[in-house]
Amino acid sequence: MLAKDKPNSNKKAVFDKAKTAFLLFISNAFQYLHKKFLWGIFSYIDEAFFKFLFVGILNTIFSYSIYAILITLKLIPNVALFFQYILGVLWNFKTTGIIVFKNHDNKLIFKFISSYILTFIVNSILLDILIKYINGYLAQAILILPIALLSFVIFKFWVFKK
Repeated sequence: MLAKDKPNSNKKAVFDKAKTAFLLFISNAFQYLHKKFLWGIFSYIDEAFFKFLFVGILNTIFSYSIYAILITLKLIPNVALFFQYILGVLWNFKTTGIIVFKNHDNKLIFKFISSYILTFIVNSILLDILIKYINGYLAQAILILPIALLSFVIFKFWVFKK
């Protein structure tokens, strides 16, 4: 039985080394972009928030790709959206937790989902208010950064607090 387990432990060790190397590469890339890219213009932004914004871009690409693939496979748009949202939240939880906050605790998923619900409610209320004065496209565009800031604060001080 031990001889049978050995190849699996070797695979796990290789996977762990690859994962560590990938995370180190990402970390070094973030440090370069944050401190040196464009003469250090981003160094005035909190490093964790900078990572949060970059991970947000990755998360958006991932989520939209899932949606597009499902639509291409002829799923109904709302069904595709449903699966995209579930997979997107799980993906966001892992990338935000690991890359931004260096936290691997899967038990925090419920706090993470709760924070998504809270920010959705706040976003929805503010959107309803703004739509009375400006069109819906501009209203949501204006809310992107404040809601991202709110999400970051909730993640940093409640979901992934140290």
